[in-house]
Amino acid sequence: MFLNRLSSEQKELFLDICIHAAESNDDFAEEEQLVIEQYCDEMRIDVRFEAQHSVPEAVARLKEISSRIDLRIVLLETASLIISDNKYDEEERSFFENFAANLGVSKEELEGVLTTLGELNEIYGKIYRFVFD
Repeated sequence: MFLNRLSSEQKELFLDICIHAAESNDDFAEEEQLVIEQYCDEMRIDVRFEAQHSVPEAVARLKEISSRIDLRIVLLETASLIISDNKYDEEERSFFENFAANLGVSKEELEGVLTTLGELNEIYGKIYRFVFD
């Protein structure tokens, strides 16, 4: 939704974060792959499923070159990816909480993002059912 605002370098670092997030529970789900493909399309970058940077490297560089708004975009879109397969297990939760903490996002803000995304998914579900039922 907001990924086109990111610079080329931020997009590639965000993609690395997404790959690590999708792999965090050792189940790179098909839904997560589809979301990554959609993100790459939105960002107009090549699709890849292998990270070029570790999480600490990607986070450190993102923090160096990004505004608070950019970091919130990265956090929001990473959250969307993590919940895209309708699973949010302990490994994903741990990954995401650590990622958010490294970006300077509080647990309260993190829970707010997840709640809002859950509500948004419910609305999308209602729209989908209206159109296709």
